[in-house]
Amino acid sequence: MEEIATQPQDSETISMDLLTSQTPQPSYGQLVGSSALFGTIDLCSEKFNVGRDRRCSLAIDEVHFPLPIRSFISNIHFTLERDLTDQYTPTYITDNSTNGTYVNGKLVGKNNRAILLPGSTISIACFANIFVYNQPDYRVPPEVESQALRKRYHIGRTLGSGSFGTVYMLHDVTTCQPYALKIVKKQRYGTKLRGSPSLTNEANIMKKLNHPCVIRMFDFINDPGSISMVLEYMQGGDLLTRIMDNGYLPEDTAKFYFYQLCHAIHYLHSQGITHRDLKPDNVLLKDNDEYTLIKVSDFGSSKFQEHTIFMRTICGTPEYVAPEVLESSGQKLYTRQVDVWSLGVVLYTMLSGLLPFGTMNGMTDAELVTRGNFSMAQPVWRTVRSFRPKKLIYDILNVDPDERPSVEMLLDSVWFRNSDVVQHAQAMMNLASAASYKGSPDESAL
Repeated sequence: MEEIATQPQDSETISMDLLTSQTPQPSYGQLVGSSALFGTIDLCSEKFNVGRDRRCSLAIDEVHFPLPIRSFISNIHFTLERDLTDQYTPTYITDNSTNGTYVNGKLVGKNNRAILLPGSTISIACFANIFVYNQPDYRVPPEVESQALRKRYHIGRTLGSGSFGTVYMLHDVTTCQPYALKIVKKQRYGTKLRGSPSLTNEANIMKKLNHPCVIRMFDFINDPGSISMVLEYMQGGDLLTRIMDNGYLPEDTAKFYFYQLCHAIHYLHSQGITHRDLKPDNVLLKDNDEYTLIKVSDFGSSKFQEHTIFMRTICGTPEYVAPEVLESSGQKLYTRQVDVWSLGVVLYTMLSGLLPFGTMNGMTDAELVTRGNFSMAQPVWRTVRSFRPKKLIYDILNVDPDERPSVEMLLDSVWFRNSDVVQHAQAMMNLASAASYKGSPDESAL
C-alpha cells in the first residue's frame, strides 16, 4: 500500500489561527452597573441575555441578590440584540419577564421590544436603574437640533441627500417603528433666489394629505436652523433606482405603478394641489416586491390653490417639465395639466428605461420638449407588444395642454380595463373596483 505523506503544519500558522479564534469581538456598547457588584460589562455579541439562569450572558445569582429578592427576576429577564454587520442599526431590548423590564422608567412589557439610546436606564422587577446603557459609536447628525427628536428616535444611516437636505433612517425608541427623517438646513436654501420654494411649503401641504399612494408626514419640527419632517419609511427605495436596476419595466409592472400614480395625482388635484416635480426619483416603493405599493413624495415645489387653477412659477426638473412651463418664462400662466405631462414622461421612462427628450439634431432638451419631439424607434420598444400604452404616451405628451387628457381620462383608459394587475393595484390600495374607473369600454377611449 502506498504511504500517504502528510505535510507538517507551520507552527506559526497554527499560532496565528489560535490567536485569531481567541481574539474577542470589539465592543459596540456597554452595560454600566449602578453598583460595584455588576461593574461595566462590554457588549460584543449579537445577543446578550440577563437573568437568573446560569446559561445567561449575565447570570444574576446570590453574589448580586439574596434568594428572596432574586425570586422577582426571571430565568431570562431581558435580552439585548444588535446587528453587528451594520453600525447604524439600533440596539433592541426585549422584555422576557413576568415582573417587568423598564427603560427610563417605562414598562417594555412581556415579549415587547424597545430601543436603547446612550444613557438609557434599565430597571428589572422592583429594582430601579440597575444598568445604564452606553454606546460610544452612536452619533447624532449635528443638523438634528430638536431635543425632542433626539430623545424619541434612534437616528440611523443616511437614506439619501440632495442640495437642500438629508434623509435619515429613524426608529421610534418605544414602538420600534421605522420612519424617514428629512432635514432641511435653512442656510442652504438660498431663500433670496427667485423661485425658491417656501421652507414650510412642503410640510404645510403634507399636513392636508391622506391617500394610500401619497407619502405621509407624522411630525414636523421648525427649529432655528433647520426644518425636520418625520415621514413614512419606504423600504423599496425610489422608482428611478428600480428602473435602472432592471433596465426597464415590463408592461404589466409599469401599468401597475402607473395606475397608482394616476390615482395619487387625481387625489392631489382634488385637494387643490399641483405637484409640479413628478419624476421617478420622487416616487417611492413600499418594499422590494415587484408588485408593491407606490407613494408620491417630495412636495417642495408643489402648489396649493384654493381659489384659482393658474400658476406661473418656473419649477420642476427639466427632463420631466411640461412645455408650457418652459415657455412661460415666469410670465405666462399654466395649469395642473403640467402634472399630466410629467406622468407621460414617467410612463415612457418606465417602459423603455430612457427619457423621451434628449439631445437630437443639435437641439437642446428644452427645444425638443416645447416641440413635443420624441420617438419610440429604439429597439427596447419592441418589448412593448400592446399599442395602448404607446398611444397613451402620444396622447399625454401633447404640447397643447388643452388637448392633453385629464387625470380622470387617464383612469378611464382602456389600457386599465379588464386588467388583473389593475385589480391587484385596487386591492393593494384598498379601493373598491367600481370607484376606480367609470364608463364602458369603447374604441374611442384612450
